[in-house]
Amino acid sequence: MRIFFVAGESSGDMHGAHVVEALREMNPSVNCEGLGGVRMAEAGMTLRFDLAGMAIMGFVEVVKKLGFMRGLLNDTASDLVANPPDCLVLIDYPGFNIRLAERVREANIPIVYYISPQVWAWKPGRIHQLARLVRKMLVILPFEEPLYRAVNVDCTYVGHPLMDHIETLQLSDTYRDGMVIGLMPGSREQEIQRIFPVMIEVAQGIRARYPDARFVVPCVDADRQAQIQSAAGDFPLETVIGGAYDVLHGARFCLVASGTATVETAIFGVPMIVMYRVAPATYWLARLLVRVEHIGMVNILAGKRIVPEFVQGDADAAKVLPQALELIGDGSARDQMIDDLAEVRCALGEAGASRRTAEAIIEVAKEAAVG
Repeated sequence: MRIFFVAGESSGDMHGAHVVEALREMNPSVNCEGLGGVRMAEAGMTLRFDLAGMAIMGFVEVVKKLGFMRGLLNDTASDLVANPPDCLVLIDYPGFNIRLAERVREANIPIVYYISPQVWAWKPGRIHQLARLVRKMLVILPFEEPLYRAVNVDCTYVGHPLMDHIETLQLSDTYRDGMVIGLMPGSREQEIQRIFPVMIEVAQGIRARYPDARFVVPCVDADRQAQIQSAAGDFPLETVIGGAYDVLHGARFCLVASGTATVETAIFGVPMIVMYRVAPATYWLARLLVRVEHIGMVNILAGKRIVPEFVQGDADAAKVLPQALELIGDGSARDQMIDDLAEVRCALGEAGASRRTAEAIIEVAKEAAVG
């Protein structure tokens, strides 16, 4: 059995790696290959190209890479049509993956889409496009399943894969002593450039109130670590490559860039503030196109704003600092957020998403072989 994967971001690489591991446990002879990242390669997938390693964000930033991405799309589609796999597994990354699905449609390759595009947030018409293209949709948010079933897509809610990932970790107590403040500016160079200087300003205000506080930044790699250390200047900052969950395991409070990190922070029950900045043109385009009230996934899951969000011009230290201090100190605001975050964690369900996903992939591949 040959399964071809496409994952184009760090989170997709991480979740894809767990699916590859589950597949190989269930069927050691399965051949996994595709576009992804180093985690999927370490899990046993033959990596055709490190797409996750070059992840880009924002409308404007994507335009700069269009030529390369078009070439990669063409080459991948041609290879798949010439040598069809038993199943094509697309993981999130809709700008690339939906186009790829269209390109290989006539080859009748069974497609499983794992981690749905956010059709509930923007480009709602894509749900009908996906209905034409996808044999099976596997979603990780409970409210997504009925959206797809309403347009006759075979869809299953498998649970959130972060619960699988965190369950496998052996957490360190390195950051359990004293008051630890986590700064999580994202994994991409552009994110760090725009939001980290503001986070440092807020950290300076927190340090003025709590001189013994430790400020820790988990970094995705050595390049981002160097970038963060340079931006911090002489501010007493600790950095660690990887180790995000160790930081969350001990943190009192976090400043978090919008994204998966808000869900991770919620799972650990750490009070937080979401801060986000993108290129001005990207922001205004997003305002025209995106239909969600909140940008933080933790608030979207909660169905209300349980975590403060400071976006674009509002991501200003003078505005963020008072709420940060309120959430760091004992009091009703902190207690309420801890309770709300616990509800979000419960809503994510139990571990096992990766194995359920692997089972669905094998089932689709077998059905296609018989049919």
